[in-house]
Amino acid sequence: MAAKDSNQLPPRSGASPPPEEAIRQQLGKILISPQFVGSLNLQNFLRFIVEKTLAGGGAEIKGYTVATQVLGRKADFDPNLDPIVRIMAGRLRRALEQYYQVQGQSDAVIIDVPRGAYVPVFCSSSRQEDAGEVTLKILKEQIWALPPGPSVAVMPLRNLTGDRKQEFFADGLAEEITNELARYQDLRVIAFQSTLYWKGKEHDVREVGRDLNVRFLVEGSIRKAARTVKIAINVIDTLNGLRLWGEQYHRELRADSLIALQEEIALQVAARIGSLYGIIPQTLSRESRKKPPDSLKTYEAFLHFYHHVTILSPQTFAETLKVLERAVTRDPDSGLAWSLLAFVYSQSYSLQLAPLESPLEQSLVAAQKGAALEPENQLARVALANVYFFRNDRELFLSEAETALALNPNAPTPIGFLGWLLALLGDWERGLTILEKGMALNPHFPGWFRMAPFFYYYLQDSCEEAYQEALAFRMPQLFWDPLLRAAVLGRLGREGEGAQALAELLHLKPDFPTGARFLISCYAKFPYLVEGLLDGLRLVGLKT
Repeated sequence: MAAKDSNQLPPRSGASPPPEEAIRQQLGKILISPQFVGSLNLQNFLRFIVEKTLAGGGAEIKGYTVATQVLGRKADFDPNLDPIVRIMAGRLRRALEQYYQVQGQSDAVIIDVPRGAYVPVFCSSSRQEDAGEVTLKILKEQIWALPPGPSVAVMPLRNLTGDRKQEFFADGLAEEITNELARYQDLRVIAFQSTLYWKGKEHDVREVGRDLNVRFLVEGSIRKAARTVKIAINVIDTLNGLRLWGEQYHRELRADSLIALQEEIALQVAARIGSLYGIIPQTLSRESRKKPPDSLKTYEAFLHFYHHVTILSPQTFAETLKVLERAVTRDPDSGLAWSLLAFVYSQSYSLQLAPLESPLEQSLVAAQKGAALEPENQLARVALANVYFFRNDRELFLSEAETALALNPNAPTPIGFLGWLLALLGDWERGLTILEKGMALNPHFPGWFRMAPFFYYYLQDSCEEAYQEALAFRMPQLFWDPLLRAAVLGRLGREGEGAQALAELLHLKPDFPTGARFLISCYAKFPYLVEGLLDGLRLVGLKT
């Protein structure tokens, strides 16, 4: 059947669209690919918009149409309340991108769904061009259409062992690093198959960055000596070619543990690079803090939040609140922005960094919006669990915490935070085990992680151990820092040092004596722990 309106098949770069028969054949190939065969919703979504466009009905493809005719929503569907179409469209675009980077590298017809609409476009790929150049062209078109955010690609690792049989190990490790980085949902990670174009070729990292539209490259090499392997990994900034981070890993090379070795190294590398306090967020955070707040893009607002939670001062709170409220106004469909705003509102409640009206209620509303917009975003689920923690809703907290942990059990800061909350709720063994895993994966964790082990030791009357945790807190702008030191010093009988710590506490929080019990109970969930901390503070002079 001929298309009713040729404008419904918009070509790229002035080229003629492929014949309808070729488009339908390509659609059939895509629908049986691994990226689609496991999802009936994705198959139906793509089939519907392609057939509708070929039939001349491209103008009728709207979010409401897709929701009611493809995704089973009722006639009263409201896209402002239910983000299902936006979520599925994002998954569809990612599935198409992955298909053309793997199975469809040499396909003659390209089906794409540009961001901002649901109408597909079709174009032909010239068979006369060099296959590698065609692949690179396709990759550029797709990658430049990806959403903004920190971007990274893992280059093929150089095999310097002199043994060609080790190529599979080098490529497998690079792909495993790519997969682990992709689990960090605020990173834009280019598929490893995209960088294979440069394998064995001399390249300028700045040119590769421009070609792939990525800011950061992960490069490295493997060397072999007897039964050991040396793996070198570096992170390069493609703006200037500078090496930002590097690490070397020496491991025994055994045939029966190659996959486990790849997984171990990949997990550690991804955590040091992409986690909340990894090298990429740290680099971008330093840059964003030099820009005026009004000029910040949504992701840069996220970076302000990441910086704030390492300090937790009234000043950084006020700046971050302002930046995130602007972010959700500018980008109301950003689930992550709403989720981070929920964290900030909850800090107004639990830390009283600045007075807000009904901060816990505002936090719940923002966290629920964030989780509805991005239900598979780990930080969105963590934000909701955090609100339920402060609302003392143990059942809902545990449900959200388990969901969040399952989304990425190797993301250092989210799992560390959840372990921290679990421990504060009294699940000491499991909570501290998860917390310790998060701390081990990335040593740049926030000092307030130390509160949970401090509470554990304080309850055991292991005051020397508790004091060491208090010293490691190291957040002098936050009143909990001197509070922990003062309480345990009182228990240790070191009243002079404890009185000095109490003076620091009262300097940071002059009204602490009147609100002490509430502030402590926000995190210390057991009355006997609250009383124990207050007793320690009274021993060094606190009057409540």
